[in-house]
Amino acid sequence: MQTPEPHVIPEAEAPGAPAEAHPGVDTLLRASARGDRAAFSAFYDATVPWVHGMAVAMSPSEDDAADATLQTYLTAWEEAGEAELDLSDQDDAAERERRVFAWLGALGHRVMAGRMRASGRRAARSRVGGPAQPPAELVGTVDPAAFEAVRLAWLGGFTEAQVSEALDRPRDETRTLLRDGVQQLVAARRMAHADGEAPAASPTDAGRLALGSSVAEDVDAGRGAELADLSALHTLDVADHTAAAGAAQARGAGELARWRTRVDAGRRAVAWAFRDVVAEPPSALLDTLLARLPAQDEGLALVAERRAPRGPVDRLRALKIALLALLALAVLAVGLYAAWSQFSADGIAHRVREADDLYTTTEYPATGGGVMQGFLSAEENSGYVRVDGMPQLEKGRTYQVWLYPQDGSAPSSLGTYRADEFGEPISFRGLDRFAAVSMTEEPAGGSAEPTAEDLLLGLDLHPTSTTGPQYGGKPSGS
Repeated sequence: MQTPEPHVIPEAEAPGAPAEAHPGVDTLLRASARGDRAAFSAFYDATVPWVHGMAVAMSPSEDDAADATLQTYLTAWEEAGEAELDLSDQDDAAERERRVFAWLGALGHRVMAGRMRASGRRAARSRVGGPAQPPAELVGTVDPAAFEAVRLAWLGGFTEAQVSEALDRPRDETRTLLRDGVQQLVAARRMAHADGEAPAASPTDAGRLALGSSVAEDVDAGRGAELADLSALHTLDVADHTAAAGAAQARGAGELARWRTRVDAGRRAVAWAFRDVVAEPPSALLDTLLARLPAQDEGLALVAERRAPRGPVDRLRALKIALLALLALAVLAVGLYAAWSQFSADGIAHRVREADDLYTTTEYPATGGGVMQGFLSAEENSGYVRVDGMPQLEKGRTYQVWLYPQDGSAPSSLGTYRADEFGEPISFRGLDRFAAVSMTEEPAGGSAEPTAEDLLLGLDLHPTSTTGPQYGGKPSGS
């Protein structure tokens, strides 16, 4: 999703972000996570054309589209706190805003497709919005049949079975088209960003094996990695998505991270392909949204100050008050320090190290040298990783560490590092929300998303993984 005109788009991609919007959507989202309704109202204004554009494409009527948009923002209000945790101050402002748009786009599609399927309603192919043919910049690079399959899945909310029926194609052929369409869009987006112009690649996919007619068939045949592209489109139901992700994890260390990287790349590429699908919502929709939000506690700041009449000053009483004030300041300082130590990176690492249920993973080797080891505590719901022995990269390249949510949404960056900057632990909160950590090699300054081809290692965070945490141990060398 991109921010609507008149904002300037810094690059031709979706999700995108305004270059000069003040405050940025990441700042507005963080304030919204704290219950700031005014910030959430501004967040809505900055993002709604892309959300409502998707809703119009997926809905049979304007009223239904308005309801879908409303439900998306109500869900965004509820989940803003979790999205805020994925924003890293180590990323620049433009990257943080791109992450917000990526999160909102995936959330919107999940909500809208879920509404459609829960109601039993099936979108008619003729009502699905968006371009019926690939945009001019993609002609010759994306197979029109594959593009149509992806359009039905993304802008129509179709399941893979419904796409098969709409196209009147066999199930295995349709699933292969969906996979190929997503991969062609990923390649087109990567080429366009690398060269600044549309790619000249062929849309043929002769080197890829055809998919079968079911998730179970593909998993049994060793094609489980290909299912990431179908999951990116939300064409898999919950059971099939879980089976596909489980199959990735069963393939060994780091495979779940690699699979989730492919899911995220697919979603970004599909959103980029349909970035021109926008629509303005009804003018009264924001008022309806704000009326549905919980009442905001304005706090004591709005309570009028009441003062008693001044009388003669009792010196002893004044001294007692001063001493009590100093004591209160001391207690406050101790409290602030305790809070800082608990939630700073060093504080998280300390609490995890001291936890009774500390999980210490094996050392995961990286391609080309170096290792990553994880230290996790379910009790503290936090964790950290240590990285050692990474070789120096050539000029213009950097290491970047990524954290992958359990729900398959976009991974968040834990920062970029030179080989000599891994001395301190890399920590995170919300262990129960995350599935894996990975490291990639990226251009200097970092990337908006992990580059799957340059993934150096992946560490699974699932407690039952046979390749992941070894329970009860202390960190190596402690």
